[in-house]
Amino acid sequence: MSETDNGYTAFKDTEVKSTAVVKYCRYETPATYMQLQKNTDLKEPPSNWLRGGSEEECYVKDMQGGKRSEFSSIKMAHRSPDLVDELDVISDSENIKKLLKLPYSKGHVSMMVHRVGKTLLLDDFDVHRHLLRQQEEDWEWMRKFYCETVEQNKAEKERVCLRKNNSRNFLQNRNMFSKFLYYSIQDNSGHSSEGGKESKQLLPESEQEPRNGEFQRTVIWNFEDIRMLIGTDLPIFGGEARPCVSLRLRDTSKPINVLTGIDYWLDNLMCNVPELAMCYHLDGIVQKYELFKTEEIPNLESSKFSPTVVKDIAQNILSFLKSNATKEGHTYWLFKETDNDVVKLYDLTTLCADDMNDKMDNPFTVPVGMLLYKVAYNMWQSSGRKKSGTIRTLLKNALKLLDRDKFSQVTASAYFILCDLFVNEEFLSSVQEQNLVSSDESDCEEEQQPHGWVEDEDDDEEKTVKAQTSVAVKTLRLPEKEKNDVNEVLRFPPVCGNVEDRCLEGLKFIAEGLKCIDSEVKEIKKRREMQEHGMAPKTCNPYQAIPLHYQPISELDLKPDFVHEDKENDDSFASSESRERSDSLVLLKKDKVKVTVSPGTWHYNSKVLLLRKGVLAYYSIADAKNSLFKYGQALKYVRLALLCFDAMRTLCPQKGQESDPLLEMMYSLTGDIRLMLTQNVNQLQVYEEAYRYMSEYDSVILESVSLELQEFSFEWACQFSSGTEKNLTDALHCYQLALEISQRYNNTEKQESLIKRQGNVRNELGVLYMNQAAVLTNEASFEGPSKQVEDLWKTSQTCFERGIMLFDSVSDEANIALLTSNIGRLMRLCAQAFVQYVDGGQRREFSAQERVYYSKACDFYKKALSIISSRSKNPTIWDSVSWELSSTYFAMASLLQDYAPLSTQAQEQIEKDVTNLMVKTLKYCDVETASPRQAACQYRAATIHHRLASLYHNAYRNQLAEQKKKHLRTLAELHYEKASHFFKLVDSWSEQLRVQLERVAMCEFQFNGQTSVPAKIKTLTVALDHILHCVEPLSGIERHITDQEEADDFQGYVDECQKLLSILSSRLHFVLLNIVKLQKSQNKKSKQQHVDVYKQLYAKSLQVEESVDSEGRPLLDRCQNTLKVLRDLVQLQHSIARDTDL
Repeated sequence: MSETDNGYTAFKDTEVKSTAVVKYCRYETPATYMQLQKNTDLKEPPSNWLRGGSEEECYVKDMQGGKRSEFSSIKMAHRSPDLVDELDVISDSENIKKLLKLPYSKGHVSMMVHRVGKTLLLDDFDVHRHLLRQQEEDWEWMRKFYCETVEQNKAEKERVCLRKNNSRNFLQNRNMFSKFLYYSIQDNSGHSSEGGKESKQLLPESEQEPRNGEFQRTVIWNFEDIRMLIGTDLPIFGGEARPCVSLRLRDTSKPINVLTGIDYWLDNLMCNVPELAMCYHLDGIVQKYELFKTEEIPNLESSKFSPTVVKDIAQNILSFLKSNATKEGHTYWLFKETDNDVVKLYDLTTLCADDMNDKMDNPFTVPVGMLLYKVAYNMWQSSGRKKSGTIRTLLKNALKLLDRDKFSQVTASAYFILCDLFVNEEFLSSVQEQNLVSSDESDCEEEQQPHGWVEDEDDDEEKTVKAQTSVAVKTLRLPEKEKNDVNEVLRFPPVCGNVEDRCLEGLKFIAEGLKCIDSEVKEIKKRREMQEHGMAPKTCNPYQAIPLHYQPISELDLKPDFVHEDKENDDSFASSESRERSDSLVLLKKDKVKVTVSPGTWHYNSKVLLLRKGVLAYYSIADAKNSLFKYGQALKYVRLALLCFDAMRTLCPQKGQESDPLLEMMYSLTGDIRLMLTQNVNQLQVYEEAYRYMSEYDSVILESVSLELQEFSFEWACQFSSGTEKNLTDALHCYQLALEISQRYNNTEKQESLIKRQGNVRNELGVLYMNQAAVLTNEASFEGPSKQVEDLWKTSQTCFERGIMLFDSVSDEANIALLTSNIGRLMRLCAQAFVQYVDGGQRREFSAQERVYYSKACDFYKKALSIISSRSKNPTIWDSVSWELSSTYFAMASLLQDYAPLSTQAQEQIEKDVTNLMVKTLKYCDVETASPRQAACQYRAATIHHRLASLYHNAYRNQLAEQKKKHLRTLAELHYEKASHFFKLVDSWSEQLRVQLERVAMCEFQFNGQTSVPAKIKTLTVALDHILHCVEPLSGIERHITDQEEADDFQGYVDECQKLLSILSSRLHFVLLNIVKLQKSQNKKSKQQHVDVYKQLYAKSLQVEESVDSEGRPLLDRCQNTLKVLRDLVQLQHSIARDTDL
């Protein structure tokens, strides 16, 4: 024997290991014993027998034990819920000894087995008392099962064997042992305190518990790898010489057998008693004492046994029970008949389901259900959610066992805990911070699923297999085989899953909990109303005597008529009362009674907690749906969250104030959803259908919430609307309220985010009003800006300016620049509204008002660029604003050029203004930087150069001064060259062809003004060179025609190209004809060869022209023929150039 530092005492030998600690002890100090004198007559009762005067006498008296309750293990588990699921077995020590003596005993064994987590609860079940005595009615279903399954072939004499041993000899021996214990008590007056101190030191310290246990002591016993909580009444005494010893009384004439030896050995092991004092008597006369150490008991003569075999028996029985008694909440019956070699385990819950009229027919239902709840509650409080799977399993099984009407408070509490496993603020906040939609790893790591685990939903075949199992007694002695996963507890899977799945599961428990509370409150209110209306059944007051109503016979004889009248009055009163009751019942059924919970009651507290869980669950789902772009569902769930919050705040205003941060998050989310509805107008019908759908659990929660609310305070925030303006204004209001709450808590990060969202909504509102004004402006009946349009302009600009102020408060330069740019866009819209038309629909000159608004637009765009200061800070916004500024300058220049205000300005001034505007357009048109807008910028640059070239070309034609004329021609040629280059970069082949033809036209105009033949030939040669450069755009047109024949605008493109080809053919004909004429007029023999060649080319150009019929040839053929002629001209030009060089 060895004593450890922590109060454990371990018996160690080469065979078994046993440690134990006292969990509870009714008497901390063992009674001091004295050794009886020889020849003491134990038949004679001592003077103190069955008295409880001193502590020692009470100790011995309580040791006698008595009839145990069928629920002793359940009571032990109730007193130590923290140990349940940590132990393997909880039971009376007598039950443990019976099981470990199974292979050595031929007697019957009958025990009820229940499972809680991985812990088995074992209770003795007296078959004779409960089933064979006919006056007992509580176990009728069990009696039927017993008769049909066990007793059908048993003879009457065999039934007697199931009775407990209450023979006269047994009772005499028990009384003798009781007298022996009383004789062994030593008087305290002669006892020194040292022995008591030593005994206290040897006994492990026990926890303080109320003295209401069934056992003298409760011990946590570790036998090998088996952990047990056992109750025992073993008499333990102490003294100076023997501080801790158990006393036994034996008849000298009867040797100790194996069963008795195992019994003594196990008792000492369970209680850490190192020694056994055996008192031998002969017919009640004390003969002698013998002292044995506990480890010597297995080797006693005539009672030898192997502790290793006992250890194997314990492990095999535990393995058998854990492998087959797998379901929490089920009642199992472990039964072995007398002289039978098979132990059977019956699942009574499954086998007797049809014989039970109600689950309450099983007396174990409520105790086990309450125990499951208590253990789960204790786990939830102590270990949090580390054992979420086990807690969920226990609570679900507890709810199956308990009647929700009779145990409504426990039911509501169980549903709240289940909900908390799925919906807890720690998990939700971590997901929001990390932006995760994955499983809760912290929960899943603690409880891994066993290999081959399946959901605990048995089908009929599985029930048939597991409802009845058995094991041969002889196999219990065999060494335990290697353990496998079957011995592990089949738990439900740990609480895992993404936010949406967990919250949806949690809402089911919230709905059930609220339904339980509301039904209880309705019933209470109904009873109260019935009592107020005198409709409740009359009940006795326990504090008043029941009056005996009687009347003397003489009075009855004297006044028979009076009695008769009273009877009639009573009948009429009864009938009227009956009518009133029926009317009241009709009203109760007809009108929905407003039910509210009373503060201070458990209904009130539970409902407030469940509603807050509902707020968390619905908000989390709404947030997840919003991230998945399911805005209809998101708005529905945030509405339900706000409903729960409003009801919670109505019930408990303090709780509502504590949840202000949660309200701030719901306001923010609602604003986000309403904002996104405005950006997905095409999906509004789909969103509305999803918004209107309610699940069964949503309806239950909604009904419970409606009981507490007179009106919904947040209806404006979460009401579905298809109106863009309403969605935006409501979103803005949500953000404002969220910001007010956030400012109270000084959350700078959230405040900045909410300010930016408000600025964003202000921007969207500004754009909305601007677009509404644009629609009115574009109407056919528009005759200038009306007051409505001007009001929309002002409102739009106000929204943009307030948005700029918001963004400026958080130093958000990018958004300030964007909103400033939008004001510039608004100014352009204003400019377009001042366009005037004549009666025929033709546009008038470019007005001064248009010019003013375009100038304002440019100023705002330039201000936006100055805010960003450089492209490197924000390339995207910089490019966007630069493009808008360039577009404004370009539109202004184009309008000024196309609709020149000649009535108010000179032509030269207009040309100068157009040129300046075009130059500014090119300044903000970035053609070099690679970006998504690069092609658009290059095309715009080409168009600008084309327009400038046309402008200079037109000025060149109208200019008289030769020097200035030459300068204008040079400028025009320069811009034509650049325009052709950029059109080539963007594959605008028809525009490039047009540019080349305009260059030819400018050469023709120059040709017509010349007088010198060499100068004319030179000009025509330049014009021919421009024509020959049309090969590239014509090739591009050929490719484009081949690729885009099925395009919608293809016919317009074909018509344009046909016109250009006609012009090209005529100009080619004109140039070649005049070259031939001028060459012939020179009469130089050296040029005669060139003249002949030009004649041939001229003839070919005429052939191309003659091949065009009256309806026009297909563009592709014409383009190919023209290309062939041009390519021949190119080769000829090269040959002429070589001849000239030679």
